[in-house]
Amino acid sequence: MARNAKHIVHEIYSDVMFELAQEAGLIDQVMDDLGAIGGILQDEPEFLSLLTLSEVKPAEKAQIVRRVFKDRVNGLTLDFLCVLAKRNRMNFLHGIGQRYQTLSDEHKHLHRIEVTLAKEPQDGELERIRSDIRDAINAEIKLSVTVDPDIIGGIVIRKGDLMIDNSVRTILDRTVDAVVERAKQIENQKD
Repeated sequence: MARNAKHIVHEIYSDVMFELAQEAGLIDQVMDDLGAIGGILQDEPEFLSLLTLSEVKPAEKAQIVRRVFKDRVNGLTLDFLCVLAKRNRMNFLHGIGQRYQTLSDEHKHLHRIEVTLAKEPQDGELERIRSDIRDAINAEIKLSVTVDPDIIGGIVIRKGDLMIDNSVRTILDRTVDAVVERAKQIENQKD
């Protein structure tokens, strides 16, 4: 299935699930359930394989899901999982869960911020970064941190399509580019 089609499946199922959870007042519970189920499926890939086998009838897949998760998740989540199983969409659960998380964050007016650092943050450093960003955009944030030694130092901050790259690697690259450009200008003036 093409990437765009996967995105559409994620969007449709997560949007419907979010709307149902919102109506039932279960947004956080469903989010917790989806996270736990995603963890189980990641830890037990054979179980996910069973739920995606074409040899197993969709109704049987739904029965398996119901037996396994009956007392582990709320009824709304369980019914949703059974729909996914019946429609052979269990392999989309990860993407559906990610989109659901985004919808939940938007509902709570949380801004998702991605931060890249060159090394693991020291005690208190992450809270200082969180506080500084929260104060700068004057909104509550949900911070995710990635460590990438290639940036050498500094920080890269990303919110959606907006990126502030204040990494040492980028500063060095810009400096080298400026020196090279200036050298070309000087050479051209000599001619």
